[in-house]
Amino acid sequence: MIHRSLLLGASLALTLSSTTAQKQLTNRDIWASPQFSAEYVGGLASMNDGQHYTVLDGTEAGMVIDQYAYRTGQKVSTIVDGTALVPAGAKSPIAIDGYSFSGDEKKVMIETDSEPIYRYSYYAHNYVYDRATKKLVPLSDATKAKQRLATFSPDGGRAAFVRDNDLYVVDLATMQETRVTNDGAWNKVLNGATDWVYEEEFTLVQGYAWSPKGDKLIYLRSDESAVKEFDLTYYRDQLYPSEYRFKYPKAGEVNSTVSVHVYDLSAGLDYNLPLGTEDTDIYVPRLGFTPKGDPWFMRMNRLQNEKVILTAKMPPPGAKMRPIPTEVYHETSKTYVEVTDDLHFLENGSGFVLTSERSGWNHVYFVPVGGEPKALTSGAWDVVSVAGIDEKGKRVIFTAAKSSPEDQDVWSVGLTGKGLKQLSPAGGYNEAEFSTGFQYFINTRSTANEVPVVTLHDGQGKLVKTLKDNVRLKETLSSFGTSRKEFFQFTTESGVALRGWMMKPPAFDAAKKYPVLMVQYSGPNSNEVLDKFDGRDMMWHTLLNQKGYLVVCVDPRGTGHRGQEFRHCTYGQLGRYETEDQIASAKWLAQQPYVDGTRIGIWGWSYGGYMSSLCITKGADIFKAAIAVAPVSNWRYYDSIYTERFMGLPKDNGSGYDDNSPINHVDKLKGNYLLIHGLADDNVHYQNAAEMTLALVKANKPFDQFVYPDRNHGIYGGTTRLHLFEMMTKWLEENL
Repeated sequence: MIHRSLLLGASLALTLSSTTAQKQLTNRDIWASPQFSAEYVGGLASMNDGQHYTVLDGTEAGMVIDQYAYRTGQKVSTIVDGTALVPAGAKSPIAIDGYSFSGDEKKVMIETDSEPIYRYSYYAHNYVYDRATKKLVPLSDATKAKQRLATFSPDGGRAAFVRDNDLYVVDLATMQETRVTNDGAWNKVLNGATDWVYEEEFTLVQGYAWSPKGDKLIYLRSDESAVKEFDLTYYRDQLYPSEYRFKYPKAGEVNSTVSVHVYDLSAGLDYNLPLGTEDTDIYVPRLGFTPKGDPWFMRMNRLQNEKVILTAKMPPPGAKMRPIPTEVYHETSKTYVEVTDDLHFLENGSGFVLTSERSGWNHVYFVPVGGEPKALTSGAWDVVSVAGIDEKGKRVIFTAAKSSPEDQDVWSVGLTGKGLKQLSPAGGYNEAEFSTGFQYFINTRSTANEVPVVTLHDGQGKLVKTLKDNVRLKETLSSFGTSRKEFFQFTTESGVALRGWMMKPPAFDAAKKYPVLMVQYSGPNSNEVLDKFDGRDMMWHTLLNQKGYLVVCVDPRGTGHRGQEFRHCTYGQLGRYETEDQIASAKWLAQQPYVDGTRIGIWGWSYGGYMSSLCITKGADIFKAAIAVAPVSNWRYYDSIYTERFMGLPKDNGSGYDDNSPINHVDKLKGNYLLIHGLADDNVHYQNAAEMTLALVKANKPFDQFVYPDRNHGIYGGTTRLHLFEMMTKWLEENL
């Protein structure tokens, strides 16, 4: 795993709400100032002994990779001094964008000159640093194209990477390069890397894995030749605009055809694994090797309501017979089955652990070899993710929203299903990174009204040391009088119990009536109502509080941490129940004595922009204003994996696609509507905003619109975020 330096956003906090005079926040304070940045432990990696970890630290001279002791949390050495990373023939050191260790930890892979591709993927030049000799050599010829996904083999003798859509292996003793595949080509075939939609929706970027002994590779080959292309136009710093064309399968359209291969490095043989089905319109969202060295992969059907896990035995060395996979797990659903990273094989080969919603809640199951799944956790609460298996301690480590849907805690449970134990501090939102062997973990905890605190614990949860307390940040923010989030619950007229939070203006007076801005995302299995610090977004909401607005967030049906029925009820009709719940929330707010029911607005980004567009149209008599940033306006325009998971195929569910597309409800618009989109959005294409614009014009409805050339779905870079939020602030002051 590559450990990349963190881009530290402004994670902010206050533990008090003051009614005395405080400094007035500005968007420049929030979006163009470092004063609100929180401290974290960046580039964290556990070492093999489980007693030490490394961190990518910044110094006045440059970046360094420092080693710390878990037992004390104290620095014990500097492993790599960035100022010494000067390639042969160069005059200055390379920058450290990310790093990883070889299996024996004698070498370090250094990433530099990174260049983003999509959400997670990037190109980079990679260098191998020998800790003993302090020699730095390029992983591959630096005059050739940059590499992707460079990793060491577990034995430390080789490295692999992807270049120009082909997979390569390097013998680190001789630096001799072997080309594993030969048919990689842009917009045609990918080997060892994944296509756009796998990366975005399955979060599968590295499409290959090493065997435990480092003598084999399993990799995914994706033939996207038949996938239709989408075209983005870029304008900056050029006389004529340039085009970027990439493969993007929309709902119901042709996907990549995938195959799974195992390459035997010693024999030079490539085995094409049978996928266990005659259907070629499938997905392989996960693959790898078991600890015993057997290749495995996950197969899903196009509708994603069937998940199968298969393993295979490799033939004797040099044999050309194909391994035949065997099914070891099969799960189906009337709606969909989630793809997660919760699958973990036991080192002793006795079985594996994963999560499933088969009980109606997401829980941990142990699947013995040849046996049926056995639940290790149970109850009316959801497991969020599995961190791994502590085989020595005979327990599974996981995070869960057990105490409430707003919380996330770290837990352990025995492989027998007994001994459930909470490891993290109670309450709030906890994220833990464990040491090798699970002897220690570093936990980052925050609440809605408390700054992030990074603490070191032993494997049973005992506090060892506080690493980052962010006291300076807390003191800085106290002068701005940040509003507190107050959690609430209510039941709609149709009997749905909903949960939310509210932020009130300074010197709140319940006898007055305040305008309300509702904020939400509302997408499937997402959560915005969390007891977690919300960074710059919270500070913008505080700015709006200072301007006299109530800010409110409610998680509707379809969101997470409340069981399968609550999550999956939106299947086949995305937007319907979520809109009903947001409208019901606005009606409930209008009944509160301190709310001006004639001045309720709503805003959101991406799925949240889709929702705010539906609310201002379907809920035209309830909402006065809405802002939609980068919204989906028509599910037929969005990608295949995400859309079909929740909606099925367009040919089978045409009404589900059309009934809740905002373009089909623009005739109802009465309030003020602001539509914002990035012209270079590779995810939710500007095509969505264009069709919304055409529909509004056809219906002769007035609205406001702004576009950001050369900006993607995140709409960031330079002063872009400052401009965006300054514009939205002024628009709300004028229209809500």
